[in-house]
Amino acid sequence: MEAELACPSCRTSHMGPFCASCGEKRRSHRDYSIRHYFSEVVEAVTHFDSKVLRSVWLLVSRPGLLSAEYFLGRRVRYVSPLRLFVVLSIVYYLSNSIFPYNAFTTPLASQLNMNNYYPSYAAAQVERTMSQKRVSYADLEREYNEKTAILSKTLVFSLIPVIALLLHAPLFKRKKYFAEHLVVATHFWAFALVLIGVFIPVLLLLLTHLAAALEVSPTVVTADSVPTIIIQVAFAVYLFTMLRRVYGVSRWYSGLLAASVAWSFFQIVWLFRFLLFVVTLKFL
Repeated sequence: MEAELACPSCRTSHMGPFCASCGEKRRSHRDYSIRHYFSEVVEAVTHFDSKVLRSVWLLVSRPGLLSAEYFLGRRVRYVSPLRLFVVLSIVYYLSNSIFPYNAFTTPLASQLNMNNYYPSYAAAQVERTMSQKRVSYADLEREYNEKTAILSKTLVFSLIPVIALLLHAPLFKRKKYFAEHLVVATHFWAFALVLIGVFIPVLLLLLTHLAAALEVSPTVVTADSVPTIIIQVAFAVYLFTMLRRVYGVSRWYSGLLAASVAWSFFQIVWLFRFLLFVVTLKFL
């Protein structure tokens, strides 16, 4: 009898409906019914979906609120920052497979022909790899593109500490832990995935149809400069509100810092692309 009253996980005696020490639920015959099984499935799915939808909506509509709520300890109603980032990274890569916009997943042709940062290095490394593996460019390109698409999904996490470092230095006097900047950076990149993975592809699709209706060349409205400007303006506005809400900085300082980070975004992306290029070649 004593053993039956003990918690099966931590062995605390006199366990009630839930263990006071570890929270384990007392099992009963109802736990093994088909009805209970399906009720748990429905509850888990609807509860998770509601938290995800609420978190995504607040992430987009109220910049910085999720971070502010997290720091205040109000976390149970929202998806955790890293989990939200993972969910939205999946959405990004699914969207990218339908509406390709190579912000993070960069094919070998882009690394060689659309690269203003390390073109000579990239070309030399590709020649070296072709020579070592004794393969043609076409074979290397196919293998590279397959591998880089997989690696980019993992390496995209490396973007979070970069933004955290950019926030840590100018906001040092706020005496925040670096982990707090990581939370803010995670929410920022989660928003970036929504913007680049969902909004920009849909916008470019609409602009393409508009250009066709106006008998204008699609390249005019879908040139790289168009999404680049939209992304940087969106980031500047988003960061301005986010910094004000989370850190309580003045308008002018928030504006200056937001504009600086927004301007540096594509430099950060190319830093990521360089890392992705080096790692991809290493794993071929």
